[in-house]
Amino acid sequence: MKSEEQTLAQLWITAIRVVQIILCLAVIAFILLQARGAGLGSAFGGSSAGSVFKTRRGVERLIFNITIVFVVLFALISLLSLLIH
Repeated sequence: MKSEEQTLAQLWITAIRVVQIILCLAVIAFILLQARGAGLGSAFGGSSAGSVFKTRRGVERLIFNITIVFVVLFALISLLSLLIH
């Protein structure tokens, strides 16, 4: 019985690690899409108006919000991994 519990725990730890890796790569990708001081449009060849502060709109806001969600998920999954391990 104890070996079954250990095997189940190992499977959960493996699954959590895979999810952590996927979330980590997604967070890195979304952070790199957010160029500091430049909008997403200027990353693809558009020009910047030279303003320091601007409102995120459209895709930039979506990417910003998704980044926050993925970082929170990554932190929660990491805490779960710590508690299981």
